Amino acid sequence: FPLREDADCKVVFTPAYHRFRFSVLTGRSPPPKTGVIRPLTDFYRGYIMLRRCVAGLLSFGISCAALGADEWPTRTVTLVVGYPAGGNTDMAGRVLANSMKQSLPVAVIVENKPGAGGTVGAAFVTRAAADGTVLLVASQSETTMLKANRANPPYDIEKDFIPVAKLMDQDHSLVVPKSVNVTTWSEFVSYAKTKGSLNYASSGIGTTSHVMSQHMMAAIGVQGVHVPYQGAAALRPDLVAGRVDFYIDVLPLATPMVTDGKLHAIAVTQTQRDQRLPGVPSLVELGVFPEQYAGWTGVFAPKGTPLETRRRILALINQMLEGPGGSEIKKNGYRPASAKQGLDDFAEFAANDQERWIGVFQKAGIPPSP
Repeated sequence: FPLREDADCKVVFTPAYHRFRFSVLTGRSPPPKTGVIRPLTDFYRGYIMLRRCVAGLLSFGISCAALGADEWPTRTVTLVVGYPAGGNTDMAGRVLANSMKQSLPVAVIVENKPGAGGTVGAAFVTRAAADGTVLLVASQSETTMLKANRANPPYDIEKDFIPVAKLMDQDHSLVVPKSVNVTTWSEFVSYAKTKGSLNYASSGIGTTSHVMSQHMMAAIGVQGVHVPYQGAAALRPDLVAGRVDFYIDVLPLATPMVTDGKLHAIAVTQTQRDQRLPGVPSLVELGVFPEQYAGWTGVFAPKGTPLETRRRILALINQMLEGPGGSEIKKNGYRPASAKQGLDDFAEFAANDQERWIGVFQKAGIPPSP
């Protein structure tokens, strides 16, 4: 019993099987074995309409999905920062939020979720909807360093996130409180070996400052006691007061306190000396670090965020870097990222940076944290 879309059809039944099938499909008694059955107009029209409705609904669903991507964002965009307000990552997030507000019809806010070296905020973003309305503004500490630094990380940076774009790069400086009364690298090493063990601050377990401090002390053969804080802003009062012996700080935030005489800058982490502190040697120059240790800040989206949405976010970031936002980052002492980033540029950088940090940890003999 063939189903045809013709309004009129002629069906001749010979086997009993076809007569039974006709009964099931139409709900009517089968026609005689011979003769022409009347047109089954109602039955065929209903069948055809059903097929067309199903096709239409499928097409409508696809159209709605495409429309949703085109209309991003449909609600408030939240930039999550895993550190307290006042730090360099927070600053980058707020510069980006202020720029995005100028181009979007919705609010753009920064939400600080500090704790565990930035991983509390990052873990929060892994549970967010992958629609581009919740993004992570992060450093290497809670992203590309995590695989090398944590034995049991709370998330997988490769499986749970998609890198979108870099915002800026930042350099670091080894600083000590004025009360320590050392001003040169040789004096610092002598002080450390005389004391036997140093209390050093960091912005959290597994952060860049923590890892660089471990690496530096291993290089000079000195033990240390780690004193982690919830972000750099929280530790600076204790650093200035001399409650800790040293801290490897973000250079733009340390320089004003060095200029004011509250801290002494002992070394910088770049390959060469920094023009802001021309009399301060580089740890690479001194043979302590094999290469430059520079931090960065970038934007990550939850895995599964649509491609078109990520394209729009990237365009807004490049727009910010090319405009007043990039100038503001530079004014604060950081190096703004390129305003011509492609969709895969930051992802490639992050993959290479992760491999680099794995090598750094292995060379320095630093075991992963629990």
